Amino acid sequence: RIFGGYFRSQLHCPNCGFKSNTYDPFLDLALEVSKKHITSLPSAFKEFMRKEKLDQNNRWRCSGCKKNVCPTKHLSVFRPPLTLCIHLKRFEYVGGGSFSSGFE
Repeated sequence: RIFGGYFRSQLHCPNCGFKSNTYDPFLDLALEVSKKHITSLPSAFKEFMRKEKLDQNNRWRCSGCKKNVCPTKHLSVFRPPLTLCIHLKRFEYVGGGSFSSGFE
């Protein structure tokens, strides 16, 4: 409980509004800070938690309406640990075997 917390991954059906929740344990939070529009820890956390519309390749069978749909996925911290360890991902792969840093 000191270093461990729980993520909640929620899928939301656009047809009937049904929500499916999955809870996963975590020990640290890996935040992407190499992108140009991420300038602070709160903006990196907001980007990590943003809602994502899944495409045709990631269809999901809704338990509410029993149809295959393209849901909205939302990841959030359900139960935060008492001590949060944050891993800042400062580099991104740019191809050709090289890495780029978002910092000057």
